[in-house]
Amino acid sequence: MKSAYKYIFFIGLSIVSLSIIMFFISVGLFTARGDYPKIVIKLGEISFTLWLPFLIIGIFLIIVGTVCKFRKIQ
Repeated sequence: MKSAYKYIFFIGLSIVSLSIIMFFISVGLFTARGDYPKIVIKLGEISFTLWLPFLIIGIFLIIVGTVCKFRKIQ
């Protein structure tokens, strides 16, 4: 069970990086001009609405993984 906290930490880290990528892609689609398929436009809208919840969940998982690891050491 001691390695589960390490996995929680790395999952949180990957979710944070995913949310940053989602934010940059969605901002890039808002500033882009031209004819894009409707699926690309919808994906940009969805990623813009979901990047902040993903960031919050990722930070929460990082904190949980770190706190549980240090609590386990002490």
